[in-house]
Amino acid sequence: MPATSAASPLVIAATADLRQLCLAAATAVGFAHADAEDLTEALVGASLRSVPGQGQGVQSLAKYIDRVRSGVIDARAEIEEVAGAGAVRLLDAHRAHGAVAATRAMRRAVALAGEFGIGAVGVRDSTHLGAAGFYAELAAEHDCIGLVFTNAGPEIAPWGGTQAVVGTNPWAVATPTRQGWPVVLDMANSTSGKGMVRWHQILGQDIPDDWCLTADGERTTDPVAAMAGTLYPLGGAKGFAMALVVDLLTGALTGSAVGIDCFGPEHQDVGHLLIALRIESFVPLTLFLNRVEQLITQVRASPLAADATDHPAAPSGRIVIPGELEAERRAERERDGIPIPEDRYELLLELAHELDLDLGLIARLEGSR
Repeated sequence: MPATSAASPLVIAATADLRQLCLAAATAVGFAHADAEDLTEALVGASLRSVPGQGQGVQSLAKYIDRVRSGVIDARAEIEEVAGAGAVRLLDAHRAHGAVAATRAMRRAVALAGEFGIGAVGVRDSTHLGAAGFYAELAAEHDCIGLVFTNAGPEIAPWGGTQAVVGTNPWAVATPTRQGWPVVLDMANSTSGKGMVRWHQILGQDIPDDWCLTADGERTTDPVAAMAGTLYPLGGAKGFAMALVVDLLTGALTGSAVGIDCFGPEHQDVGHLLIALRIESFVPLTLFLNRVEQLITQVRASPLAADATDHPAAPSGRIVIPGELEAERRAERERDGIPIPEDRYELLLELAHELDLDLGLIARLEGSR
């Protein structure tokens, strides 16, 4: 079903076809079937919940395959447990895909939480993991609170500086609810990301002046100048401080690289920290869920601002809970398909042809343009 225009250069592809594409492509370049399944679910899961401009999910598949081919990612890496005792473990990913390593780590954290009430698993020598919230939700599915931290390539300058030193270093928290979806905080420590800046550049639109700084450290609304500069830290000095702390919790704590050294064109040495808290080890699950519902009710009962129908904080004239819009988006896209920027979609089609994937799948993907 074509869905492209000058104002919205998107292609809508069936979710099932994109799952098949990810699984087939990952297997074709050497991922073991179980690892290919984990990678597929992480990519599709991110596409189901994020907006196209964020650059997450299936649209990154071609980029990841290129990293496998160049040796940045080792598709055949054997992830091993190298240290830890009790509720704490350290995994060496040996340059595995970050999604595979993080999924493995959160599963281990949940298992440890079942035994000790908490499980904390660090990962060293990993690569980009994608959307942190996906892994936090894995814990929420098992009546745990999930926390995820990761460092990333340098995009944020020290407050008052001009050279990027730390990454957006995202972190996420997910808790179960009775709503049919978890409360999820999934955030970077910048006001926005380069993916959204690039999206505005494609659309020929200015960006807000608190998204980026130019190479000289000046605020800008020009996406071209922004792409050559650094990201504006969320809340100014506070955002930089949070990004720095996440680098310490991930790169430093696990023995991975930090700051400018964790990402490069030929090598990544990313650190992750994944934590699961078993709710029943603190309070009865029923009591916890009752409190969650109580808080959700109180939040939704807050009177709307006069301009709520046009207010970005209250879309469609209602107050939403963190994770609610993503859950609605996921349900819609499972049914109707996933939107992908047209240029990224062309890369996926090229990849499908290069890897000589199933002709029926290729025909369906080409029919979506």
